[in-house]
Amino acid sequence: MRAIANIDGRLPQIPYDLKKIKALKILHRAKMPSYDTISFFRFKEHDFSVLEEMENLHTLIFNTLKPLTIADFSFLEKCKKLKKLDLSQTNFTDCALLTHLPMLTYVRLPEKKRLVNTQVLDMLCAKIDFDEIEIYDYPIEQIASLIKEQTKMPAYSLTLRKGVKPDLFDSKFGGLPYWNPKMPYPVDKTGQKMMLIAQINFDKSTVDERLPQQGMLQFFIALDDDEYLYGYDDNAPDSQEMFRVVYHETVDYSVTKEQVLELDIPLSTNPDLREYNPIWKEIGVDIIPREVSMDIFDKRFNELFRDAEIALTGKDIGNQNIRNLLKKEDLYYLHDELSYCSHHMLGYPLCNCYDFKVGSKNEAYYDTVLLQIHSEIMEDADRVLWSDSGVIQFFINSEALERRDFRKVFYRWNCISQTVIRRGISFCRYLYLWLSYI
Repeated sequence: MRAIANIDGRLPQIPYDLKKIKALKILHRAKMPSYDTISFFRFKEHDFSVLEEMENLHTLIFNTLKPLTIADFSFLEKCKKLKKLDLSQTNFTDCALLTHLPMLTYVRLPEKKRLVNTQVLDMLCAKIDFDEIEIYDYPIEQIASLIKEQTKMPAYSLTLRKGVKPDLFDSKFGGLPYWNPKMPYPVDKTGQKMMLIAQINFDKSTVDERLPQQGMLQFFIALDDDEYLYGYDDNAPDSQEMFRVVYHETVDYSVTKEQVLELDIPLSTNPDLREYNPIWKEIGVDIIPREVSMDIFDKRFNELFRDAEIALTGKDIGNQNIRNLLKKEDLYYLHDELSYCSHHMLGYPLCNCYDFKVGSKNEAYYDTVLLQIHSEIMEDADRVLWSDSGVIQFFINSEALERRDFRKVFYRWNCISQTVIRRGISFCRYLYLWLSYI
């Protein structure tokens, strides 16, 4: 239904509206609409018989993220004007149905070994492609080594200090923030005081010149009592109206805990606020230098793998997803060699498989990971949980970071799973398994 509505921005009102449709591209899977979405047609799960009414259809493409199950392909017999047809991402098997399409000039089908009645394909006056997947042995160790060398970058892991209670001035996640009482405390666009989720004390850390050499950097989010969005604003993810990044060039170490408590600010350790808060404890962190490389979850990795494969063997995998090409043990090897799961600053963003919703030009602008915190979902871990085992990320422009200008920061968090995480599964392993099936 989404594909039909996208043609001219509305659903068909009368049967004749379906006859006017000439091209239909079904690009994403969606939940079945309710039966009254089109008043004159009753939908059922996996039922595509509505396509029979599109008698002028000349292009039909199924290109979903996952294979699409269609209960009955007999609708093809009524689509006599079809010229271009892509069934590669469906459960199509019977090639005999294609003989009912006299105007067909191009067709893309699933793997040939899954098809029946393939002898009729020689009768078609159409170019035929198959969604064949070739799995063969790659020089995986050399590829991993080449990618690691090409993409290596110095970064900083934020290691949890379990069992050590941080003080007011320590680098930490959650808890009571340092704050100079003489300064106005951060509030969201509704005037409500924000909650600290992280602070980094550079006076107590040794980092390179890309990061501040002194002072303290803090990250705050709004409570979002009604929305449960953790301060995220889909329409303005870099406005800092519902989150705030504050840099103190100098820290006043004479400020006391009692002075900050008098500000009556929301704390992540308050059990009454746990429902709106992803960090449930005050957790100290150590800042540890670490060299990292781009991992297999990054949306740019496929191109890197392709270039490495061409350089080493001369073979070109094209635009195919490597998770469809590699043996499971090779995927595990790449994961173990290249992937790094940690809370960190700089480096590469974990699960960088989504586009920035404010536009591609902003994705290029926000080129640096300022801070990333992922979920801690081990049974005995200090509790950090972004929705259903997600990850929170703050991005900044590298030149703005060099100027120590934190006014423009892009904030997002990704919900990795909509399922309950089994106890004892590490976040990295769960993320890897989840992405292996998308």
